Formats: sequence, structure tokens, C-alpha cells
Amino acid sequence: MDTEKLNIKIELTEAAIDLYIKDQFTIPNLTDKTGKSASEIYALFPNKKAILKFYYPSLVIRYRAMVGEIEDFDSYSISEKLSNFIFTLFDMMDDRREFVEDTFRKYEWKCTGNSEFQEEVKHLFKDFFTSDGNIATSAGFLIGDLFYSSLKTQYLFLIKFWLEDNSEDRERTFALTDKITGFIEELVYSKIVDKGFDLAKYSLGAFGFSQQVKDFNEWVSGWFEDEPEVEVEITDEEDEETEDE
Repeated sequence: MDTEKLNIKIELTEAAIDLYIKDQFTIPNLTDKTGKSASEIYALFPNKKAILKFYYPSLVIRYRAMVGEIEDFDSYSISEKLSNFIFTLFDMMDDRREFVEDTFRKYEWKCTGNSEFQEEVKHLFKDFFTSDGNIATSAGFLIGDLFYSSLKTQYLFLIKFWLEDNSEDRERTFALTDKITGFIEELVYSKIVDKGFDLAKYSLGAFGFSQQVKDFNEWVSGWFEDEPEVEVEITDEEDEETEDE
């Protein structure tokens, strides 16, 4: 979808939320507020509910646009990228907190499948990790679709925690976010397993294990080689008896 259509969808969603909070959300009211016709609205959204639900994926879309203006964003560590995303979206949702409190659980938390918002979050996380040159080689065993799905689930839990956080200035949420992002960075940046592989490789060569493995392989291969043919001389017994006589 091109930028112009995305901007129109975001505009319609923001206007719909204003009406929703006032309990005045109808398509006629939305057309009056935005100047868009009903046919234009339905060309972008299949129904009224879809207009409201688009608020959540639009947060990620808007965030991507914001990140594009940060020149040194690629130099951020993985924990800095994750924290930046999480805290920025908290600020954005705080502007629409009444709407988020009323809709997050039914639109996202209790969603039986992957919503558009959840897919956008997973793709963003994937971009963060695949573009980070500091990820340990061994972390490749962990990072995959299941890993991104787990991160997405943890993020949804964090939003729910944020909504229910009654601590001053939501300090508990910020502390939990720092701990989670810090742990993830330690997990994927750690070179311990990489060094373990290097040590094992060096040990095999330094202590002659590689030659032993080679000899063993040759020995096993010998089991399956054809045995050499042995010529057996057959003597005619009758001829031998004649000669003896």
C-alpha cells in the first residue's frame, strides 16, 4: 500500500477513535468529521471494527517512519532498539490511553490468531535482529520464527502490565522493560558458546584427535571394501592317483 493510502487510513482511524471515546462512532459521523465519503472509507476498510483495530498496526507503521529519521539508529545495541520501540509506543498509546484500556484486551490480548499488529511487531523485531552485526554466531540456533513469536508474546504481556501498573510514573513497567531487554541482549550477544566451539575445534587439532578421527573413519570404511580375490589351485584327484601307481 502506498504512503498516501496509509496516511488516509491513519487519519480515518484517529478520527474514529475520537468519535469512539465520545460514543459517537458511526460511518455518517466519520464522513462528516473527515470529509471522506462512505465508499472511500469502505474501499480501505472492510467494516467499522477494522477501522478501530487498525490503530494498533498503525503504531508500528508510524514508529518505522520515525526511526527512518534517526541517522544513527543502526548503531544502537539490540537492547537500545527494543527499549526505544517499547517506550515510544507506550508514549503513543498514552495519548489514546482511554481507547487502549477499552480495546487492547479484546483486540490484541485475547486474539486467537496473529493480528495485523502482532505480525507488524514480529517483522520489526526480525529487522532489529537480522540487521545487528553483534549477534553471536551461536545465537543463530535460537533466533527463528519461534523466537520472534515468543518476543511478540512477551511484548503483549508488557503492554498489559503497563496498563495495569499503578506504581508512580509506572516505574515498575520501566524497570521490567530494562530487565527484559538487558537479558535479551546478554542472550544474543554472548560469545561464550562461540568460544566453546573454537576451543573444541582447536583441541581436536592440537591433541591429535583429528588424526584419530581420520584413522577411525578409514578403518570403518575398510569394512565395506571388497575382499581381494584369492586364486585356489584345484588338483584332479584321479590324475594324482594314476601318477602314484
